[in-house]
Parts: sequence; C-alpha cells; structure tokens
Amino acid sequence: MKNKFIRSYQLTKWNIITICSYLLLSIFLLSYGAINKIHLKEILSFYGFGTQFFIYGSQYRALRNFNYFLIWTVIGIIHFCIFLSIKDSSELAFVNGHASLGLRSTLITLLLFQFLRYSSLKIQGKELVVPAKNGKTDLLDERKITVADTIFFLIFIGVTMFFLVTK
Repeated sequence: MKNKFIRSYQLTKWNIITICSYLLLSIFLLSYGAINKIHLKEILSFYGFGTQFFIYGSQYRALRNFNYFLIWTVIGIIHFCIFLSIKDSSELAFVNGHASLGLRSTLITLLLFQFLRYSSLKIQGKELVVPAKNGKTDLLDERKITVADTIFFLIFIGVTMFFLVTK
C-alpha cells in the first residue's frame, strides 16, 4: 500500500525559485532592518507574521513533498535560533508583545500544517487545501471545499494567531 502522507520527490523549478526568492527577501529585509534600526521592529514583525501565512496560503501543495518540507524545517530551525538570540531585546519589544514572536512560530506552523494534512487524509481521504475567497473551491487544486476543509483552515488561523500574539 502506497503511503499518501509521506511523499518524497524531486523539487520543481518553481519550488527552487520560491525558496531562493524567500531567502533573498529574508536577507534583504533583515539586513535593511539591521541597518535602519528605526524600522527593525516593524520589519521583523511583518516578516514573521507574513511567513506563517505564506507557508499555508501559497505553499500547501508544495509542502506535500517531504523534501520541500525538510527545507522549510531548516528555515524554521534558523528562525527559532534567531528568535532565541533576540527574544530578550528590549529594542524589539512592543507594549503587548515582541517583534520576534513570528520567528518562534515557523516550526509550529509547519508541524500544525502536517498535523492538519494528516487529519484531512484520515478523516476525509483528501489532501488539505486552503479555501478560496468564494468558499466553494480551494486556491490551487480547484477542488470543492468541504466543511472539514473550512474547519481545518479555521484551526490553522486560530492556532497561528495564538502563537503570534502570546509570549
């Protein structure tokens, strides 16, 4: 019996372009923030927040490939190490939080995605998808959205927001 959950295959050109673009954007944003410290909090906060929703919102098909998932896991580990090194910086503190919280959440987002994907495969026998704005189909596979898909999406949003805003 073929394993529907763990599938490993060669990265596509689009996967490679996406990862390289993300890494270049990361280097640019974090370098710009380090040079212009006045904007570092906002850049770091946007970067962490944006990464979480980029992963699920536009990479959910690609993350079905275990090789691609492993690359994002390495990025998540790097994010977590950066988080650990800057989490106590008072320069990055907001009134009700810290700009680095999004970096802490990348690994959580990846694990949550795989847990929800596994649950979707077990419960409905279908891959996890992201509901489109119209709520009738998903963004990339153009498959009809089920109630379970909507529930999984809401769980993802809720858990992700929780980790992005709690210390």
